[in-house]
Amino acid sequence: MPMLVSGLIAGLVLGLASGGNWRNLAKVNLTLLPALIAGVIARIAAPFLGGLALTASIVGLVLVAVVALANRALPGAWLIACGALLNSFVTLVNGGMPIDPGILALSGKAPPSDGLHVILGPDTRLPFLADVLLIPVINNIYSVGDVVLAIGGFWMVFRLIRSR
Repeated sequence: MPMLVSGLIAGLVLGLASGGNWRNLAKVNLTLLPALIAGVIARIAAPFLGGLALTASIVGLVLVAVVALANRALPGAWLIACGALLNSFVTLVNGGMPIDPGILALSGKAPPSDGLHVILGPDTRLPFLADVLLIPVINNIYSVGDVVLAIGGFWMVFRLIRSR
């Protein structure tokens, strides 16, 4: 979710900087808003839920995808849905989001102990969808799904703010 939020914020800032109007966001009628709120809460709470962490995380991602698909006419919604589904799928088939130990070492970070991640290994399914992308500027590790989510969030807010 941090990448989606980063994309939303970047879209807001660049949309406003390029002459957009933030009031355009108030005109958006978001379908299934309660499901989006539930999904976001599930994702935020997941690391604190012990044995339910993985389930809460996947449910949260799926809810975000469902809301994005329900609002597919909005710019970027398809990308948000795709990113959320990529992350939920790779997490589901591996029993957690795989994270590359080599990338962890490069970042100087310890392996997460949040119940949401597993170490990427030879038995990892779909390793190219795992957390394998180190962004050095912020020293964080992301997945392809995270990047797709961020691009979708950016595009959605940027286009909505710039609409006339």
